[in-house]
Amino acid sequence: MTTLSDKQAQLSSTASPGGDWPPGSATPVVEAATREALRGMFARDSLYMVLWGVQLAIFAVCVPITTRLLGPVGFGRLASAIAVMQILVALGSFSLQAAVQRLYADPDGERNARRVVSLAILLATASFALAAETGPLWCHALGLGTYGPTIQHAVAWAALTAISNAALGLIRSRDQLFAFGIVTVLQSVVAEVLSLLLVLLVRRTASEFVLGEMIAQGATVVVALLVVRPLALRRRDLSMLRQALRYSGGLVPAALATFVLDASDRLIIRHDLGSSAVARYAVAYNIANLTIVLLGVLATVWMPRIFSLADERVRASVLTASRNVVYALLIPAVLGVTAASPILLKIWAPPSYRPAGLLLIVAIVAVTAFPYAGMLAAGRVLMLAKSTLTVGIATVIAGLGNIGMNLLLVPRLGITGAGLSTFLAYGLLFALQASRARRVIRLPAPPKILVTKVAAAVTVSILSSQLPSSSILTAARVFVAIACLVLFAAMLSNMLTPSRSAVARRIAAVVHPTDVAILT
Repeated sequence: MTTLSDKQAQLSSTASPGGDWPPGSATPVVEAATREALRGMFARDSLYMVLWGVQLAIFAVCVPITTRLLGPVGFGRLASAIAVMQILVALGSFSLQAAVQRLYADPDGERNARRVVSLAILLATASFALAAETGPLWCHALGLGTYGPTIQHAVAWAALTAISNAALGLIRSRDQLFAFGIVTVLQSVVAEVLSLLLVLLVRRTASEFVLGEMIAQGATVVVALLVVRPLALRRRDLSMLRQALRYSGGLVPAALATFVLDASDRLIIRHDLGSSAVARYAVAYNIANLTIVLLGVLATVWMPRIFSLADERVRASVLTASRNVVYALLIPAVLGVTAASPILLKIWAPPSYRPAGLLLIVAIVAVTAFPYAGMLAAGRVLMLAKSTLTVGIATVIAGLGNIGMNLLLVPRLGITGAGLSTFLAYGLLFALQASRARRVIRLPAPPKILVTKVAAAVTVSILSSQLPSSSILTAARVFVAIACLVLFAAMLSNMLTPSRSAVARRIAAVVHPTDVAILT
């Protein structure tokens, strides 16, 4: 069976030697290899993103129910528990999912990756025991009150998630789509349904909701490990395991700082403004953050394919093209989210959340997708170069900057200050990683016309949040949201099958031609 790596090796034998790749210099062979890789990234690989996206869809469906069942205070406690879970996953997983995918591309990668999953089990268990033992101390320090059932369940949920993440990294590298789907359904559909049932049938508290997530995640781990079949660790594996930890270790501060970027604002809001403000901000943030989360998922599922690219010219070409395509696709995606935000807010949150006052926050967080996409593109370059520590340091700096900006802006601007801090922090992270990535592989800058259209999308998104509410404007927003969806679909279709539909090509050209021509 011919794998993607085999195809790239065959193409590399006829391509010109590696080195810098200035615009317009790609050979037909490099362009063919790039087109093939892009189609795989946006077709087959996107199926993994869709499966991960099921979790977001289920969450989106359940949020309106959860906010009404728990109320602002209860939902605020749930948001805080989720934040605790995220930070413990960042610490307890040691980012070994990345090491699993990196090792899988090497000789004997299958067996080594299975042993790294075993290492992930040991480290997650140890981190769970430590967090549980010290729970009363850090709960008090973070202002979370007593180390009660809600936080206890969140700690166990985190340990199980750390294990399943490593296993999912190997399942993705093997391209086991069916198994991947079963695991994601367990930790999304089953988890949310079970959590809501416990809230409805037992007690309407955040504790019962988190308990459901913990039980479902336990079932997820069992299934994932049956698929992966971890191998026992041996003395002779120590060198390989040290290399894996060295590679992933640089990403631990990045994962921790990413939590700071994603969740520290909620802790600061709770401290300054209370749980009800956390609930309002969480609703707005979760709507706007959908695109950002999907970008992060896409970056994860792309890495095995990118690791498999052997030829430097093909690799540079794919990195450039994928970056530009993502920027182009984000334009209708971000505009669509901001256009639909008043309707989504009314669906997601009851009137007590004052959804009309959350439009600006949605717009600010939504446009954050652009610097976030740039950061991910630079991160792919650094991951290939094994510069994971650079990623970690840059993310820590941005995370600390986010804390500082939240402490400065939240008391002055309220929850809007938290949204602005998120945008500025990811802009800083993009600048730091891009500066370093240019020293590794100097990719061509995005076309000026694409940059101009991105700037226009940001401006329109922010200004639209200030429009008054009326029936005519609501109808116009619905029309814009539908038009953006059509435009997004046309762009994606044009990239995957550029010769099939002339209509799709004309629609896609409104924003940017999303076929391999964007390389130049």
